Amino acid sequence: MPSAHRGCTKCRIGPTPAPTSSLSAYRELGSEGEAWPDWLRATRDACGVYVIKQAGRVVYVGSSRKRLYDTITRHFQQWHRRKKWWKGAYGAGHDPGMTYQRARCTVAIRLVACGDETEVEAELIERLRPRDNLVERPDGGEEEIPF
Repeated sequence: MPSAHRGCTKCRIGPTPAPTSSLSAYRELGSEGEAWPDWLRATRDACGVYVIKQAGRVVYVGSSRKRLYDTITRHFQQWHRRKKWWKGAYGAGHDPGMTYQRARCTVAIRLVACGDETEVEAELIERLRPRDNLVERPDGGEEEIPF
């Protein structure tokens, strides 16, 4: 049973929601500078998968173990890759640091039991074929994980 946010007066969002069997409806995130929506903040300590849509097209599918909120919101914040291993590690047209504009995107989530997120993510990538997920390198080899 998740203990996250039980009786928490700091965030006022209640306990982490239970796992679900399907994706939620696609929901808006608001504009830059606004507080993140309550439905998203409620996933702070949840395990799950998420789908980002922009202009009606699925652009990214991802997953997170125990930090769904942090993982999703990271896609809407600017960050820089200063490690040398990023240079040349990915094919043309793929930037592992790419971010999206909040106001132009919608997000759907599916909460899963911790440990199941990678499998569900792979199924969604196969089914939805998101634009920005790199499944294999442009040279035909498998993507190398730099850490």
